Amino acid sequence: MKPSKLNKIRKNWYNPLFYRNQLVFRLSSIVFRKNKGIYILNEEWDNLIILDACRYDIFKQEIKNSGINGTLRKVKSRGSHTTTFLPENFKKQHYPNIVYVTANPYVDKILKGKFHKIISVWKDGWSEKYHTVLPKTMYEYSNDAILKYPDKRLIIHFMQPHFPYIGFPHGAESMNRLRNSLLYKEEQARKRPTNVKMFSLYGVDYYRLIKRKDQIDLYRENLTITFPYLKRLVNSLPGKTVITADHGESIGDIIHPLLPIRYYGHNQALKTRVLINVPWYIINPSDKNPLDMKDISEKEKILKNIEEIKF
Repeated sequence: MKPSKLNKIRKNWYNPLFYRNQLVFRLSSIVFRKNKGIYILNEEWDNLIILDACRYDIFKQEIKNSGINGTLRKVKSRGSHTTTFLPENFKKQHYPNIVYVTANPYVDKILKGKFHKIISVWKDGWSEKYHTVLPKTMYEYSNDAILKYPDKRLIIHFMQPHFPYIGFPHGAESMNRLRNSLLYKEEQARKRPTNVKMFSLYGVDYYRLIKRKDQIDLYRENLTITFPYLKRLVNSLPGKTVITADHGESIGDIIHPLLPIRYYGHNQALKTRVLINVPWYIINPSDKNPLDMKDISEKEKILKNIEEIKF
């Protein structure tokens, strides 16, 4: 990339109008005041699988080829970020009939002591190589929970399709350069004042390092890599299972016609359509099919190749 073009990108991304003073978020909080999302505990389900930051539109496109039969609804989430989704949906003091299996640390931080058991997969199952919990690990922990708590409702919170992108297609060397760049910027961000600590591994800074089309492809792949494990998990779970999301993800979408600014990621203040429209995919016992072992074998090869990348 030419230095002049790179400098232009940097100028845009570090413009105070976009992030540093969070003016966009303050304006958008005025535009998006109402919260008409569903309360997940008011819906019917025996098991709830939450895909972190899963957009409705991309889920709708990809679920068709997943081999997971069910009925899809579009619903509104009560949060555009995990930190708003959780307290909005779990307001009571205790839910003794629920076991929550989670790859997301926010569950422990916000809902500690509210369930019969929180199984914190991120504590022991975190991948230092990928800076996340892999779907295979979530599948294994969830299977253990099914056997150990047969009389409880299960909530299973996967980290995907949320960044980091575990199926980065450009090889280990490119992914390593990207990660090192982000870690450096994260270290620099800690030295800034609190109101500008927005550039971190899970923040917005990495977006400007990847083309928008590539980001969409990477995000889509992060979702589809999870499907083989969801397929097996759904067949193991008793009763009615629903796949949903805590919130969506903006990938260069325009915030609002009144605020024609492209936004990346997700934020508590924003309640744009792509952030609050989430899937509600209902899988009844009659929807389940015997597993296609050949299909699983092919998917396993793809996943195995990804997991063997050395960084």
